Amino acid sequence: MDFLLILLTVLGIILLATLIVLFVRLNFTISRIDLLLDDVNQKMKTVNRFFEVANRINNSISIVSDRLVDVVATIVAKLFVRNKKKEKEEEEF
Repeated sequence: MDFLLILLTVLGIILLATLIVLFVRLNFTISRIDLLLDDVNQKMKTVNRFFEVANRINNSISIVSDRLVDVVATIVAKLFVRNKKKEKEEEEF
């Protein structure tokens, strides 16, 4: 009976030591992951700034192209209206 008690005590100490080592390694791994995530967050902020600038440029180009298309469409519409008015005047004579 004493042998079994000694064996269980030794196995318990080994288990406790193993768990302590695993928790220390886990703590070290978690701290490294935390540093990695901080670095990723910092890089994502930089990338987000780039995308914000790209989005603003895209919006500006879109506004300019919309205005340009509107001006061209207005000019073309006026030309067709003038041609139709001339055709109506010629038909009336």
